[in-house]
Amino acid sequence: MLVALGAALAGCNRAPGAGDAEPAADQPAVAAPVVRFDAKLSLVNNNGAIRYDGVVDSEATRKALGIALAQAYAGQIGGDLQVDKAAKPAPWQDKLPQFAAALTMPGAAVRFEGKTVELSGQASDADRASLLEQARKLFPDYRYAGLFEGVGDAAASADAAAQALAALQPGQADGAAVAKALNQMSVRFDEGSAQIQASSLDILSRAGKALQAAPKDARFQIVGPGGGAGQPADNESLSRQRAEAVKVQLIVAGANPGALETRGEPGAAATPLRFQAVP
Repeated sequence: MLVALGAALAGCNRAPGAGDAEPAADQPAVAAPVVRFDAKLSLVNNNGAIRYDGVVDSEATRKALGIALAQAYAGQIGGDLQVDKAAKPAPWQDKLPQFAAALTMPGAAVRFEGKTVELSGQASDADRASLLEQARKLFPDYRYAGLFEGVGDAAASADAAAQALAALQPGQADGAAVAKALNQMSVRFDEGSAQIQASSLDILSRAGKALQAAPKDARFQIVGPGGGAGQPADNESLSRQRAEAVKVQLIVAGANPGALETRGEPGAAATPLRFQAVP
């Protein structure tokens, strides 16, 4: 009995051997990887005065762009650039001044993000073509979005909605015919938002021009896409906001503001964007 007890105590008091598990030491926390994002810059021509904003990677880049833009627009410029070390270097920085000097049309806006350049706002077909030519020359491997899409007759040749809008003849199309052509459009919005996606800016520009073919006394009601926001009241509010966003884009493209009114779609069912001729 005494021998067994002694052996048990010896086993409890012996030093840890090589085969014993050591307690885990505290490991230093591993920092989460930094999520990098593309540098951004927006330029808006507000009746000759340029407003800008964006995010770049360093203070040096911010200062360099500020100087370049001030020189390109002879002082008629204002705005702010934020610095975030998570931003990637701006690939458009070196050639931006040359492109910025071509942005002379009031109401036009250009946005750079990574290797994408997007045109929005107010720009005639000739201005769109001119800016696209400049963009392709300075940024040949970029993606051209927004109003750069659909430049030229060939771009819309396979689009049924664009064809229907182009077929409207001034003085020959009544309100019902115009509404029918408008209802062939597919306008995309960001999920749960009234923000129109850049891919829909071209067709809305065409729609704004087509509305000019309607009789002068024609009136149209825009019913925004419904559904997808949760409660029926939220759906109707989002639908109304989307209708207002479409109205703004049509006015920018030349439509008569007095010819357009908006309405939200009640209920929870998903419904498309609709145009109705108002008697």
